[in-house]
Amino acid sequence: MESQEFRGGGASKKPLLAYADALTLLESSCQSFLPPHSPVELPLAVDRVLAAAVALDREEPPVRRSAMDGFALIAADGVMPRAIVGVLYAGTAGLPTIQCGQAMAVMTGGTVPEGADTIVPVELTRHEHSTLRLDRAPQIGQHIRRAGEMGAAGRVILAAGRRLTAGDLGAAASCGVATVQVYDRPRVAILATGDEVVPYTEIPLPYQVRDSNRLATQLQLQGFGAEVVSQQHVPDRNQELMDAVGGALDQADLVVTIGGVSMGEKDFMPRVFAASGVECLFHKVALQPGKPLWAGKRDNTFVLGLPGNPISAFTVLELFGRLLVDRLGGATTTYPRPLRFGTATTALFSHQRPRWLPCKLSGNSAGSELLVTPCQEAGSGDWTSLAYADALLHLPPNSQLHAGARVAYLPLLRP
Repeated sequence: MESQEFRGGGASKKPLLAYADALTLLESSCQSFLPPHSPVELPLAVDRVLAAAVALDREEPPVRRSAMDGFALIAADGVMPRAIVGVLYAGTAGLPTIQCGQAMAVMTGGTVPEGADTIVPVELTRHEHSTLRLDRAPQIGQHIRRAGEMGAAGRVILAAGRRLTAGDLGAAASCGVATVQVYDRPRVAILATGDEVVPYTEIPLPYQVRDSNRLATQLQLQGFGAEVVSQQHVPDRNQELMDAVGGALDQADLVVTIGGVSMGEKDFMPRVFAASGVECLFHKVALQPGKPLWAGKRDNTFVLGLPGNPISAFTVLELFGRLLVDRLGGATTTYPRPLRFGTATTALFSHQRPRWLPCKLSGNSAGSELLVTPCQEAGSGDWTSLAYADALLHLPPNSQLHAGARVAYLPLLRP
């Protein structure tokens, strides 16, 4: 027989916490967390969070360079013919000086020779043997990249807290660095609960469900930038839940549980968390789906208790788990993430709570905003609506929208 001390979900009469307030509370609780960091070679640093700024190691460009394939010359000579006195390629050293009446061919990226004050593109010139002729008078300074126009030595190119892209790392390489300091990925432990849950590789009995939530949660967290250090299914038995939560708290920066946080007789998780020394930050948020969400903290380890319904779990992990992974990993991404807007293809509604729906995005033939189509679903347990989902459609409370109305959505891919 189950111990009575863990029965029930710990129902509360408090008003539901607004989404924005819950997000602010969660973010403020992360402020004291300082993740460790270490050097990583540039090819391995994609999608890692930068811990130390990267700056120019010299003035860039260090010399004047040509922005075009053309001819370096003196603008004041006007349209008079010039003598072509040589060719400069990118990387040529030992530059000559251009005199009046002279021109020198310069390739894109080549250093502009002393004395020259303009570059005339090849297509605006004609040349016969070693004589250059111009179609029109040149303008001083055109097509010359000035020395230092990109910045002086010490200009910060990449600030700490940025999640690094391929373009970022190309810029870092141009700053002369071989490694960058990056924060360690947040370590996450995942616990799926429920006696009805069986491995998704098995054929379930009619009263059982496949453990697909745990896989989706793992992949979501890894997509956010976390390192999943452990994952397991735990049956609805008090001691096993206590042991699993205790072990997860000891090895992770974030523990994510699935199921057991609502109002059912076997929704033990809030009391399991309390007995494990986890302080409750909030329980229940004004969202549809995802109302039962539980969030807490023990020392520097955070806990997110997701509802067991697939759409609820997926939605609140996107809305709150991404924030935690960013903050525990040192990223400075702004929250709440900005919504984008598109055109609804069908009528939409919400009740007293803000509603988030998996949706598909498609091109608009008018070339303006994207078309937003909610994935067909029959409630928060309808996992089929996750297929093809590109975004979460957002409806404020008590909305009644018609097809063709402007609607907000949050992209699922990293912005």
